[in-house]
Amino acid sequence: MSAALEQSYHERQRTAPTRKTVERRLATGREFVKMLLPVGAICIAYGVTGALPNVYPADYVEGYYPLFLLVMLAVYLAVMATACFVPKLRRYAVHYAYLVAAVFLLVELLDVLTLKTGCLLLPFAPSPDRILEAVPKNIEAYATNLAASMMLLAEGVVIGLVTGFATGLLMGWSKIANYWFAPLLKVIGPVPSAAWLPIAVVLMPSAHLAGVFLISVAIWFPLSLMLSSAIRSTDKRKIEAARVMGASEPYILFHVALPAAVPDIFTALFMGLSSSFGALIISEQLGVKAGLGWYINWASQWGEYYKVFASVGIFIIIFYLLINVLFKARDRAMTWQKSVVRW
Repeated sequence: MSAALEQSYHERQRTAPTRKTVERRLATGREFVKMLLPVGAICIAYGVTGALPNVYPADYVEGYYPLFLLVMLAVYLAVMATACFVPKLRRYAVHYAYLVAAVFLLVELLDVLTLKTGCLLLPFAPSPDRILEAVPKNIEAYATNLAASMMLLAEGVVIGLVTGFATGLLMGWSKIANYWFAPLLKVIGPVPSAAWLPIAVVLMPSAHLAGVFLISVAIWFPLSLMLSSAIRSTDKRKIEAARVMGASEPYILFHVALPAAVPDIFTALFMGLSSSFGALIISEQLGVKAGLGWYINWASQWGEYYKVFASVGIFIIIFYLLINVLFKARDRAMTWQKSVVRW
């Protein structure tokens, strides 16, 4: 009887229609209306900035902000048109529609409070047009300082990765290495980069090397800590099974313990990379001769705060892209596991 019931169940399973979730190819009316919200926000911003006169300073003529709004409108309309037929892009467009619209309205509010009414006074609160003007009129200075910042960041990150990876492996696998390195990790690691700056400037032969040291420490500490902890937390049964099968200690370390620590490595890289951005800006504001952090300090001393705002905007874009690249690499390397840290 049970065999007959089981056979009947399997027969129903084979003949039952398979249900697949098929995404709609075209956008619904509700989705289309949501995607129109940024279009309305951009049009409102363009209309307000064109209708209201420039009163502070009175003789100022806008040249970049209206053009920026038109370019953003054209770009968004192209994205919106594509999203109507591409489900994956449409999900993002619908999800971020309110946020994008709010951003353009807030930028226009800044335009009203500065250039249109003078509620916020120069030089500390520049208008959006003045901020957008900074980059094209000083493109050579921004390109030079951005290249210097990225070079300094790359040197510090590479050294921090190498030293952090080596220290983490040794501390996690060797009790002797953990005995000697653990106190160093506990003493140096938790100290903020700003506290190490005076010491680094005195001990290092140049300000550039001092900046490399600060960035390296910002990467080294979380990577060493989390990698060593992850290796020590490796499932003992897997290690013993590998030993029983005749695997050597280096083989067990690199083929059993290290793969199990990959999620913690990416989490440590996220934490270290975030800290290294702060260390980069701090190190560039004292001693170095080039870099966006140095340029921010130089522009603020001359009262050119529109250049400061533009530099901060470039920093935001660069750091956002670097973090996204890290998480894309993490998702590609670990397709079987979702990250605990979302970005």
